[in-house]
Parts: sequence; structure tokens; C-alpha cells
Amino acid sequence: MAKSPLKLGYSVYDLSNPAFQEWEAGVRAGAEEGGAELIVADQKSSEATQVSGSADLINQGISGLIVTPVQPAALPQTIDLAHQNQIPVVIGDIGVAGSYDAYVVSDSVEAGRQAANYIIEQLTSSSEPPYEVAIIELHAGSVVGEDRDAGFEEVMAANGDFTIVASVDGNDTVEGGYTAAKDILAANPDVKAIFGTNGGTALGASRAVLESGRSIGQDGVVIIGIDGTQQELDAIADGTLSATIGQDFYGLGRLAALTALQLLEGDSPAWDDIDAKTILFPTQVVTADNLEAYLEAKNNR
Repeated sequence: MAKSPLKLGYSVYDLSNPAFQEWEAGVRAGAEEGGAELIVADQKSSEATQVSGSADLINQGISGLIVTPVQPAALPQTIDLAHQNQIPVVIGDIGVAGSYDAYVVSDSVEAGRQAANYIIEQLTSSSEPPYEVAIIELHAGSVVGEDRDAGFEEVMAANGDFTIVASVDGNDTVEGGYTAAKDILAANPDVKAIFGTNGGTALGASRAVLESGRSIGQDGVVIIGIDGTQQELDAIADGTLSATIGQDFYGLGRLAALTALQLLEGDSPAWDDIDAKTILFPTQVVTADNLEAYLEAKNNR
């Protein structure tokens, strides 16, 4: 039963990150649609701050809690405290642990498949096999990173003309992606495509490729990322990134808020995996060809 007045709490990873700014806007929109007040706690990338900040939200008498976790391993403590106060907990993206009530996340396996299919389409339309490709991974233990890699590898394994010659940790950052790509290019000078498993690693890879004297694209190295940040979209526009798999962070946030409100009403969300209490959100391939339409849709929501 929701408390009165109806309030949702959002414990957000870090509001200095553009992705979480969109998440917060989406959560706020969903809360407003459901007639709920929203209280936001910016945890500034600190696991300890998130644990204490989430407890503070609970103590403010919220009805439901949404968390984009800094470290999923820290979630059980927060979830247990929320449940002691009859507060459902919706986890948004990143990863899960504990007895959460719902998990709202982009379909990361499908995003990896989309990236692989884009690379296959680009390379097979412009050159002859065989094709060497590489992956720049997210940090070890990243659930969404592992899912993205799995989807990518699944598609590539089904195509005998393609070989994954390297899979290197890019530490989720532009600098990490740059360093990883430099190592990949040095060891594999014939690599035709690089899949950066987030936006930063793809942008770092682009810098490394351009510094090596090669171009971005079918006649050089095809580079695709995942996220759809403004920096990626700008790079697609100026030709320094081939494509990205766009995530709708605003849509994810809105869905997380509406899911929390559904749970408070005793309704069952439209689960994609009822056992894992998971709702998957679709992703989209964004290229120079559909960039204008993608931006227009994003700006008009």
C-alpha cells in the first residue's frame, strides 16, 4: 500500500553523467504521470554514499524506491531496509543482487547482436573475407558488459568469415578504450572493425584508429559503440564514429517509475523474464543515415 502523500525515491548513480541525467528526467516524468512526488539522491559514484543515501530516502517516508546501483553487490542491504518499511525496490540497469521487486534494463544481449550484424553488413558490402574484428570490453564483472559481449560473440560465431582476434578490457572509459585500441591495432594490423561495449570505449578506439593513420568506416576500421550519448552522436555526425547502439535512458527511467507505481497498486508488470523479475527495454542502431530522425524523436518526447 502506498503511503500518503505518494512519494518515490530515486537513488541515482551519478548526476554528472549525461546518461543518468536522462534517467532522472525519465523517472521524474513517470512519477508525474502517476501523480507522485519524486525525491532524488545523487550518490556521486560512491557505493558507501549510495547505501547511506538510499537509507535516507527510506527514512523520508517514500512509497517506492528506484536505484541505479553504483555496485550491485551493495543492494541487498538497501533492499532489506526498504522491505522492512514495506517499500518495493525497482533496480534500473547496471546489475542486480538481493530480493529486488523489479529490474528494468536495456536488452544488452540484443544490443550486442545488433552491433555484430551492423559490422557484418558494413564489411561484407565493401570488401572480401576473411574479416578480423575486436571487442573492447567493460570492466570485469559488469553484467551488462558480459551480456553485450555474449550477443556479439553469438552472431560472429555463426559467420565463418569473421574472427574475433582480440577482446581487451577498456575500463569503461575513453582513455581505457584508446589504450585498448592501440594495443589491438599494434597486435592485429589487419583488424577491420572494433566493437566498443559502451560509448566511451568506442570514442577512445576512434581516436586510436585516427592516430594510426587509418580512417573510420568501410575503407578503414568500422567502429560501433553502445549508449547513444551526445558525444557519440556528435562523432557519428562528423564521421569519427561509424555507429552506436542507442539506449533510451529517458524511456528506461520513465518505465522504472511507472513499474514502481504498478507494484504499489498490486499490479503485475509486463515481465520479459518473470523468474528474474526483469523488464527489457529495446535498443536501436544509430548511423549517419538515421541520425537526424533519431535526434528528432529524442528531442520531441
